[in-house]
Amino acid sequence: MPYRRATWPGTFEDERLEAKLHAEPVMFSSPLFLASEDHASNYDRVAFEADLPRIETSTVPPCQRFISNPGDPSPGSGCVNPPVGAAFYPIYTTRQTALGCRWQLGGTHLPGTEQTFGGNSAEEYGPLLELAYPGANNQPSLRYNDVRRVLSSNPCPAAETFDGD
Repeated sequence: MPYRRATWPGTFEDERLEAKLHAEPVMFSSPLFLASEDHASNYDRVAFEADLPRIETSTVPPCQRFISNPGDPSPGSGCVNPPVGAAFYPIYTTRQTALGCRWQLGGTHLPGTEQTFGGNSAEEYGPLLELAYPGANNQPSLRYNDVRRVLSSNPCPAAETFDGD
């Protein structure tokens, strides 16, 4: 989907215009993991991550992703969030529903929105993340291919934990 406000739910403050132009956002609960054979639990914390540096092609100078092996002259320069030309970049927000807390994807003006995690992609997705890949001569190739922000807790735990069968 293009990165324009008019194409994403939750981007207009006017609720009537929003309802007229946009479908409901994608909504989902936090994932659970099997803590034991018969008990599912919430994760203690969550992270927001996007591969913006990897897909950026319009910056001048281009996003300098390679830190080492090979290295760019100025690692990290030209890497931007949101992407060049984007009037909007979708973020995750939360809301309470009859089924408990739900994550939703879109803008900050979705009905019932409680948490916006900074309210824009730069705040939500955070700084460049250094990643290591297998490289030449058994040396790692270090690159900036993602941006990531880790929260110290899970602000939207799933209500559907279960015990037993």
